Amino acid sequence: MDDAIALVGGTGALGVGLATRFAAAGLSVLIGSRDPQRADAAADRIRGLVPNARIEGAANRDAVTCCPRVLLCLPFAGLSDWLAEEGRWLVGKLVIDAVVPLGFEKGFCTLLPVPGAPSAGESIQQAVPGARVVCAFKNLPAGPLQDLTVNLVADVLLCGNEATARMEVAELVRRIPSLRPVDAGVLANARYLEAITALLVNVNRQHKVHATIAITDL
Repeated sequence: MDDAIALVGGTGALGVGLATRFAAAGLSVLIGSRDPQRADAAADRIRGLVPNARIEGAANRDAVTCCPRVLLCLPFAGLSDWLAEEGRWLVGKLVIDAVVPLGFEKGFCTLLPVPGAPSAGESIQQAVPGARVVCAFKNLPAGPLQDLTVNLVADVLLCGNEATARMEVAELVRRIPSLRPVDAGVLANARYLEAITALLVNVNRQHKVHATIAITDL
């Protein structure tokens, strides 16, 4: 399935939103989940929104082994354990990291420390050195992604150590109308990208909006 993309943890809000947009763009999509029945149900819902969508549900491992491109949208709390158990299946693949280590205290969103690394993206690359890791989609609001009537205009910052991998992810971003990829350089920049997400969540909660980011003068 060379044209396919797998979403690990794809039944969460962000996963469903991205799966919906990718399906609408004509990609083959595999929604992965620990519970294949939940994955099937999510795929069924998206087929109801996107006629002729090429989308299926699967267990996370089955989704990963079928696809050359894997998008990680797991909850941060489960990321380390999942990588320890299943990370070997990511070797040689383009791995798109959309995980952000967020926590909430008294309604305030904070960035959680990542054990052994400055960011979730860098921790994934450390755990699977043979994967081509690129951070992307971390600053997009999940709700508007799920609603195809919303023209979500935003820049998607890409961080990764391999320039060709960043270019491949940029092409995926361009498949979604009105999203623009912005090359943000090496993977070390992921730590700042993730911090922006926490800030955006607090701004959106304060103003009851779905703001994202745009890079000007580019």
